[in-house]
Amino acid sequence: MAKAFISYSHRDEVFRQELETHLAPLRRQGLLSVWHDRRITAGDALDDAISEHLESADLILMLISADFVASDYCYAREMTRALARHDAKAARAISIVCRPCDFHGLPFARFVMLPTDAKAVSSWADRDAAWVDVVRGIRRALEATTAAQEPQAHTTLEADVRPTLAAERPRLPRRTTDLQMDGFSRNAMRDVGTFFQKELDMLEMRDPAWKGEFRQIDANRFTGQVYLDEKEVASCTIFRGGMEPRTIHYSQGLISTAISWNEALTVGADEGGPYLKPMGMAMHFRGQQPSRMEPFDAAQFLFEMLMDQARSRVR
Repeated sequence: MAKAFISYSHRDEVFRQELETHLAPLRRQGLLSVWHDRRITAGDALDDAISEHLESADLILMLISADFVASDYCYAREMTRALARHDAKAARAISIVCRPCDFHGLPFARFVMLPTDAKAVSSWADRDAAWVDVVRGIRRALEATTAAQEPQAHTTLEADVRPTLAAERPRLPRRTTDLQMDGFSRNAMRDVGTFFQKELDMLEMRDPAWKGEFRQIDANRFTGQVYLDEKEVASCTIFRGGMEPRTIHYSQGLISTAISWNEALTVGADEGGPYLKPMGMAMHFRGQQPSRMEPFDAAQFLFEMLMDQARSRVR
């Protein structure tokens, strides 16, 4: 069984979770085991555990985004070592583009990236189709690894993760359907919740005086609270639905109704697929109001509203 190491920025946690879910068929078939830093056991030395698994991995899956490139740990440490092992033919480093970013000229860009044509997972109208495309590429890499281990095999690394043939590529939809819009809205709500939970959990790690509380009410509603020295300084309720089932609403404070909010993100669609657009009710823009947001951008936008409320109360 091959060992896979996932290198990623914690801001891309939701993509790591989705990838791991879609890798389940390879795990069920006994072809692949997966490790990432969330599997570190309490009490283990963080750097030592990461280095040990990075050095023993057969596949190193790098989740590419602007945050991955900006992270000194991901880029300078994990990626550098991954490519060194790749060049030494000791492992295969596979880049998976999760969110759009400018990677032209960066070291990992000299290899073929996944999904097909390096189209970011977040840009696909159907996220599941994007991950299926990624897993197919990983499966081909595993097959090439097996073939390379045989004496007669002579497969180059660059050819191991080859572009999907045009006949094999999933057809992009000519239009965005209601089913896709509904699925996008549900997934976006889930992604926003995952982001809030992670960021609230990390407040205390950054400064012990701060603490965040996340409460999942149901699939379409959660609350977030921020405390400073155990005094609440900000709170919000985020819910999906109301008058428009697909819309994601932000309300300052803890509320149980769906009749008032401070900001709303509606779901639209263009040739690039579904997207979120803020209505601009909160006037929370530093510059021009964005007209198209991916779920991750929307999560950052809404979380900043919560933290702005907290900062305004402690000045």
